[in-house]
Amino acid sequence: MSKNAIKVVTTKLGKKLSGYLFLKYDMEFAARAFALAAMRGVRSVPERLTGRPSVEDRTRLWQAMDPILRAGAAIAQIDEDDRSESEAERSALFEAGIVTYGRCFNSGLRTRLSKDIFIGDLSRHRKLHDAIIRVRNKHIAHSELKMEQSIVGIQLVDDQDYGKRPNLVLTMLIIRRHFPADVRLAELESHCRTIVEKVIEPRILVIGRSLREQLLQMPAEQIEGFPDFGATKPTLEELL
Repeated sequence: MSKNAIKVVTTKLGKKLSGYLFLKYDMEFAARAFALAAMRGVRSVPERLTGRPSVEDRTRLWQAMDPILRAGAAIAQIDEDDRSESEAERSALFEAGIVTYGRCFNSGLRTRLSKDIFIGDLSRHRKLHDAIIRVRNKHIAHSELKMEQSIVGIQLVDDQDYGKRPNLVLTMLIIRRHFPADVRLAELESHCRTIVEKVIEPRILVIGRSLREQLLQMPAEQIEGFPDFGATKPTLEELL
């Protein structure tokens, strides 16, 4: 092994610096995901409604099926995911940004940010931060059924032998808000980039200077005892 081989810095400052580099990587990805989501096109409300059966359409379908239902059959009508490819990509990018942002503040083995960073000039960002974490915890990573609905409907019809009775047409309707508007996505991107600029990068510089001073005062023999630089790249196949 070369005497000038690069070594892995295993001191607390070294690990702290690596942690903030992780935070920078993730926060910049979150900003990028929000920006890319805003680039994906979304249909207007009238355009979306044209592909969705109206209440009148559903009623006509039930009436047309009446002879079959009277014979004892049952029918289920389920709403499919009607997002276009562009809207599906927008949803995926938005959710990726939310989850990655949340990871920067979640407790775990890695260095994390605290909500206490939102003071001074950053105090106006606290409200948006709380909203992001709330969406992550209650809508994307977990579900409290406040931002989505799945409902089942049934129609009562007049039967000459039995009076009113259900016609056995089950209509399932899915209602879910998948992503915000472009203006909000731009705010999310700017929010993430501000945290990188005002919090993460300044801390990387401060920790980096302290680490340099620490290493300059450290005996060469101690540094030579550090592990050789390098890492085994993990693969998702190990988890999937």
